[in-house]
Amino acid sequence: MAKQVILKRPPQGSLRYGHPWIYRNQIKEASIEVCPGDVVDVVTESGKFLGRAYWNPKSQISLRVLTRKEEAIDAFFFQRRFSKALESRRQTVRETNSFRLVSSEADGLPGLIVDRYEDVLVVQFLTLGMECLKEIVLKALTECVPHKGIFERSDASVRKLEDLPERVGWIEKHCGDVTVLTEKDIQVELRFGEGHKTGWYLDQRENRFLMREMASGGEALDVFCYEGGFGLQLAKAGMRVLGIESQKDAVERAQTHRTANGIDAEKFTFQTSNAFDALKDLEKSGRKFDLIVLDPPSFVKQKTALQPALSGYKELMLRGFRMMNEGGKLAVFSCAYHLDDHFLMQASLAAAQDARRSLKLLKFMKQSSDHPIDPFIAETYYLKGFLFEVSGS
Repeated sequence: MAKQVILKRPPQGSLRYGHPWIYRNQIKEASIEVCPGDVVDVVTESGKFLGRAYWNPKSQISLRVLTRKEEAIDAFFFQRRFSKALESRRQTVRETNSFRLVSSEADGLPGLIVDRYEDVLVVQFLTLGMECLKEIVLKALTECVPHKGIFERSDASVRKLEDLPERVGWIEKHCGDVTVLTEKDIQVELRFGEGHKTGWYLDQRENRFLMREMASGGEALDVFCYEGGFGLQLAKAGMRVLGIESQKDAVERAQTHRTANGIDAEKFTFQTSNAFDALKDLEKSGRKFDLIVLDPPSFVKQKTALQPALSGYKELMLRGFRMMNEGGKLAVFSCAYHLDDHFLMQASLAAAQDARRSLKLLKFMKQSSDHPIDPFIAETYYLKGFLFEVSGS
């Protein structure tokens, strides 16, 4: 008999349609032989099969559903999921050699991230269940996706919630420690194990391309520029860019990227400082810009931080709007799931009103298409943004 976890009676125990998460308080009991990390059958009290999931009783999200079919969770299962994800990327990814191949829940594989940087795969195992399935995951990857190396970057903070240690290093290596990422005609040298996330913010690629299309000469401001992703594209398009970033090592890498791409130092300059302080000083100095990008880190790790985050966004946009040339464009992003489009628009309108500016919304923006959104899983839509045309006073 298969290992089972029995859910409470509806409505508490019913699965949200299309959603893979089942919380601890929805569970009635588990079979005595079930161990943390096991793949189990999820059933009702009457024994009706609901899905196959992996189990971690120490996590608030105790079950994550892998399939709603009675099928084996083996290497062939993962090969089918990988092949489907790869075909999707072939249809949507353009002008780059690097992309997200597997995006956790959005690709039906909760707890697993696979990014491809040219010929190297960078993997993240974020949950106990996926950690226990690592061997067959790697076997399936090797069968489905040609590569010269697999680097593990399982250092995300979410692993702590699953009672897992950080793990970073090579799993398989037939390559160097450095690769070159391309986006249009921009080339960026990346060293595996360095930088945020898996090495680059792949989810902003399509938005970087959009900003380049919007560039029409003049002055640009890239706030929270990190390693210069937006600024490099804008400088290549002919704008003079000022990048603001608080992390000295990130600025040093951005300067290296600038030089490697043949961009003159005066075309892309940097200021290493706190963004809020820098914007205040720039406003006082009377600087004006034709395009501003505001791409802050997540201010909202949980719902209780929403109001302070909205105040922070309002201040950023208020100073940005005040520094816009007539008809200039401002892009603002939120990478926090809890700060949705509605709240971001509220902050934008409040800032525009205080700055006495008129806005025209040119574009709604989201994460790149290799970070797909499952409309039944709201958490997969995390990156959102607006591109405004700013006028009046």
